[in-house]
Amino acid sequence: MNYRQIYKEEISGAYLFYGYEKLLLRNTSEYIIKKYLKKDFRNINLLSLNGDQIELEDFINSVETLPVFDDKKVIIVKNIKNFSLKVDDSFYEILDKLADFVIVIFLDLEDELDKKRKFFKYFKKKNRNIEFPKLKGQEVIRFASQYFKLKGYEINNSDLSYFINKSSYNSRNIEVNLYDLKNEMDKLFSLSESPQIKREDIEASIIESIDTNVFRFLDCLSNRNVGQAILEYKNLHDLNEPAQKILFMISRQVRNLINYKSLLKSGYNNFEIQKRMGISPFEFNKISSFSKNFELDKLYELHAEILETDRSLKTTSLSKDVLLELLIYKFA
Repeated sequence: MNYRQIYKEEISGAYLFYGYEKLLLRNTSEYIIKKYLKKDFRNINLLSLNGDQIELEDFINSVETLPVFDDKKVIIVKNIKNFSLKVDDSFYEILDKLADFVIVIFLDLEDELDKKRKFFKYFKKKNRNIEFPKLKGQEVIRFASQYFKLKGYEINNSDLSYFINKSSYNSRNIEVNLYDLKNEMDKLFSLSESPQIKREDIEASIIESIDTNVFRFLDCLSNRNVGQAILEYKNLHDLNEPAQKILFMISRQVRNLINYKSLLKSGYNNFEIQKRMGISPFEFNKISSFSKNFELDKLYELHAEILETDRSLKTTSLSKDVLLELLIYKFA
């Protein structure tokens, strides 16, 4: 079910909210609360439950209690991973029989739910799994445009598109969400001396970060595109990024690739591997994709070369640029 339908329809029953854009998720939850509950009675008809602490009996009691001076009551359940693991078939029977006056929203704020388990599949089967994905194209432009107007600022369409591109929200290589985009807009407003935002305001507000260049460099390296990796390394050099830090990032990437391929070879699935590696879904997806470019033996060789480069950086008079560029070429 598309989250926009929530704004168009009268709703009741139980829903699962999850996905990349937590700002949209929270905004939609707030919209439901404001739409269905009078402000004076929200302390009675709005319940917030902690899934780590409640038992099934607590949940049953909460959904069976009638609302007071409102047609609906809204129940928000957070930290749902552990709760989802301890429910039984009676829980799903309760959800099937919820009264029309109840709206239950299960929030997956930490991206912890296993989509292969019954809890997720129940909501998917009922078409009540509401995903909040990363916005695309006109969607993100519309979001930003509305926020500009809300804050009392104007910007032309060309400069708005330029701002979004500079923010890296549309980049596939960088994990930027609407919270980050909103923060960039707030920074832009604070620096602007006029309600009319211009291109020079954007240039002054958004400076391409070193992190952006690091991500591009590592992506090129992991794709074994050595020529482009050298160019990205030079960009990092121009930004005065220390050689030792660049080497650390290369080492971390190779260790992640080794860990992934070793665990996969040992029979673990991707869900188990990500949990063991302790990295974000965004980074994990990139590592799993890049792993196809290397044999495990090659990765161990590269790790040995990294250790040797580290030793040389500390003990020889050779140029740091030469040492790192030689290491980069070995990824070919």
